[in-house]
Amino acid sequence: MRRELTVAIALGIGGVDSALAQTTFTPATGPTCKDESTEELGLWTCPGPAGYVIRFADEGNIVSLTIAPRREIEKVSGPTAQWRGAGKSFGGKVQWIMRAGVPRAAVIRTWRTVGEDEKELQELSVFAVNGKNACLVDSVDIHTDKANDAALARAQRAASEGCPQK
Repeated sequence: MRRELTVAIALGIGGVDSALAQTTFTPATGPTCKDESTEELGLWTCPGPAGYVIRFADEGNIVSLTIAPRREIEKVSGPTAQWRGAGKSFGGKVQWIMRAGVPRAAVIRTWRTVGEDEKELQELSVFAVNGKNACLVDSVDIHTDKANDAALARAQRAASEGCPQK
């Protein structure tokens, strides 16, 4: 009986941990995305999980992305994040951190220009998702030791804490 109880507790703890760590990946480009680009602006929207989308914009020097429920994406007042783009600007996939079947955080590889010497920096950008609002909460330089693990840990924290209060 004692052994069965120990196994049941271990499985229960594992189940909680698994629920916290639920992730899914979606493409950040390709045939499932809706391309609305013009000659002056690259603009495409890709489906995420549970009715969410991520809209990417590339004006050349300035890039941005917006995370919101599909029905709210046109109503969002501004991008979730915007920066001076470099290289590819956006990675090819988005990792979503889910809680109770709803996106609560996201991680995407990004490239940006920093400093007067316009150095290219490649990062894993971490976003918190609070319903129809989202915000950039952190980033991890991809050259950091175990960068993917660090970004996932920060995304798990963002999924629990949400966007900072203003």
